[in-house]
Amino acid sequence: MTKMLCLSVASVLLFSVQQASAELTVGLDLFQDSGDRDMSTSYSSSGNEFDSSNFTADSSGYRLRFAFASIKENRAELYFSQYDVDDNGQFNDKEEWEIGVNYIVTFLKQHTNPSLDAIIPFLKVGLGIGQADTDMKFITGFGDTTDNINNIHLNFGGGISYSFTDNIAVTGSIEYIYRNWEDIGNDFVTIDTTDSVFRVGIGIDVSF
Repeated sequence: MTKMLCLSVASVLLFSVQQASAELTVGLDLFQDSGDRDMSTSYSSSGNEFDSSNFTADSSGYRLRFAFASIKENRAELYFSQYDVDDNGQFNDKEEWEIGVNYIVTFLKQHTNPSLDAIIPFLKVGLGIGQADTDMKFITGFGDTTDNINNIHLNFGGGISYSFTDNIAVTGSIEYIYRNWEDIGNDFVTIDTTDSVFRVGIGIDVSF
């Protein structure tokens, strides 16, 4: 898990350097998640599964986005998200957070009606890491005792931005997120957890 986290952070830095330019775009989204959290428990010694459970992982939160490009350009975008899981996620009762990078591809066409030029459809794909802060003590797959559980996640989706001016736009998006949490447990059992989430968000983008 540590290697995957390091690779994720390295990807964020690489994308941000490659996309550096004079213009900075900052975005703020509010979002609602509809998700499932699957937990399977197995004996640590044999790996044989003896229990599997599915829980609701609906949540709501906010996301900050940063890109060194305008909203009309293809770009890499850094993000930070924080959200509350409605059903406490089964292993946490505090906020969870994520950081990562998306790559966004825009689709612009010239229209006879100038007002249609303000509509900017896009697709995106991303990679990130996250953490849940808990009130419980776990032993990770590396033998560390902790109350923080980490994940690596992938996302893909799309949406539409509407540009009111060259510097201000509103954005609506829908995406799918898959999270793989690090294994937790004790000397006898290991718990494997994954999330499958659909996220709907709306936000505002401002370019400087």
